[in-house]
Amino acid sequence: MLKKYKNLSIMAKASFWAFVANIIQRGISILATPVFTRILTTEEYAQYTLYQSWHDIFIIFTSLNVFNYAAYTAMIKFEDDKDGFISSAQTLTTGLTLICFGIYYVIHIFCGDILGFSLPVVILMFLDMLFFAVFNLWTAKQRFEYKYRIMTALSVFIGIIGPVLGVFLIYNMNTDKGYGRIYGVAIVNIAVGLIVYIYNIKKSHNMFCMKYWKFILAYCIPLIPHFLSSQILTRFDRIMINDMCSTSEAGIYSLAYSLSTLMTIVNDAILKSFTPWTYQVIKSGDKKEIKKTTNFTILIVALANIILILFAPEAVRIFATNEYYQAIYIIPSVSASVFFTYLFNVFANIEYYYSETKYVAASSVFAALLNVLLNYIFIKKFGFIAAGYTTLVCYIVYALGHFICMNIVSRKHAAGYKFYDNKTILLMSVIFVVISLGILPLYKCTIIRYVIILVLMVLVFVKRNSIKNIIVINKSK
Repeated sequence: MLKKYKNLSIMAKASFWAFVANIIQRGISILATPVFTRILTTEEYAQYTLYQSWHDIFIIFTSLNVFNYAAYTAMIKFEDDKDGFISSAQTLTTGLTLICFGIYYVIHIFCGDILGFSLPVVILMFLDMLFFAVFNLWTAKQRFEYKYRIMTALSVFIGIIGPVLGVFLIYNMNTDKGYGRIYGVAIVNIAVGLIVYIYNIKKSHNMFCMKYWKFILAYCIPLIPHFLSSQILTRFDRIMINDMCSTSEAGIYSLAYSLSTLMTIVNDAILKSFTPWTYQVIKSGDKKEIKKTTNFTILIVALANIILILFAPEAVRIFATNEYYQAIYIIPSVSASVFFTYLFNVFANIEYYYSETKYVAASSVFAALLNVLLNYIFIKKFGFIAAGYTTLVCYIVYALGHFICMNIVSRKHAAGYKFYDNKTILLMSVIFVVISLGILPLYKCTIIRYVIILVLMVLVFVKRNSIKNIIVINKSK
């Protein structure tokens, strides 16, 4: 294995370590969930998830999410001055963070703690957002240049120290123990982000470049409705459950959502390697390489989510106490949503590459508005469990909308070229949804569920050579 690793290309090694770093950073945080659900009440656990919800909404305005697809596009567009772009983007992010905090502070003076957190916690949140964005700007460049050593080390450090510090702080706090989890994550993000901030300045003194600022603003501002819509789809259901049901049920739903999105670790790890590769393949003109590789990654995501759904009752028992057990009825629908999240990103890659961000926003806004409407109707009628199924419906709409927009962009820029094997993707999607929701009744039939798991394991063993060959082919790509 060591010999094979040494013979890998630098691109393959970088992709591998980007995958590992992402799994460790996100995975440890999620695997720490059983600790936090046992030392925090459902209300205290909900404090942290509420903080994360507001954090992910506000960072859209403080950074314009420039560290996502805009940074990857910029690495191609400004390949002769990547450091200058990163430094300039960092300065813009700093300015936007200060402006947004100033606006919040004025509102705070007249309206008080509108977010449910005191001013010191909100200040910490804004610092967290700034340095989180700076770190991710830097990692985007590292991934594109296939530099993985320091990036992997820092990602592992953040993944381990954040939860450890959170547990330490919780045990040393008399009240508001949920804040201990918040402080643990924020302090580590700020400390690492500050080091990277200083490094970026030293690497390039081009802290202000109007050309880069114009690119960022033109690329990212049309995406604000899309980013907001994504957060509404991801986060707003918890806020609505908190208001319409109870904080305790919001905590239970948050646990189910956290477990269901375990597979986003796989999604993100694949996407962070797949996106730069896709851009470079399109740039080289050899678009045919994309289809088979895409089908393989979609199949991996589907299988990973089915495995999680099959083990949902065991996962809830491991990750939480009995008061969270209702979470098992939410996991199938939200896990299925995770699959369509990956599918949306695959389609959106084409839109991002050609900088057609207005198309990205249109379908996202529609899906988000539909989500709010369906949540309002069905949470009130059926309770908080309904939110999982409204989320699934909206993510299917979400992916479908971006599929349509991708085809529009393809006709405009690539003579209508079919980047993906659309029929196979549709077939896999339908089969995946049927299997995912079909597993739900089996939660009361443990023996049948275990038999199915055993059959799947046997099939994998029998087909191991075919699976190995497919993996080898896609790894070489």
